[in-house]
Amino acid sequence: MAISNELSSDVAVAILAKKKSPQELQQLKEVILQVHSALQKMSEETRSDRLSRSSHKKAQKAQNDG
Repeated sequence: MAISNELSSDVAVAILAKKKSPQELQQLKEVILQVHSALQKMSEETRSDRLSRSSHKKAQKAQNDG
């Protein structure tokens, strides 16, 4: 999740670097939140996949050792 937060912050800074109207800022806020949510979901999916593979490897090792 730290990577998604860091990337979201970088995206937000880049987008908000120029002066914007309140309406533009509101639209950009929505974009930033969507980017953050997408990155967070990807991080969670990657973590789940990594844990699943790790558990599978441990089970295989235990089976081979037993």
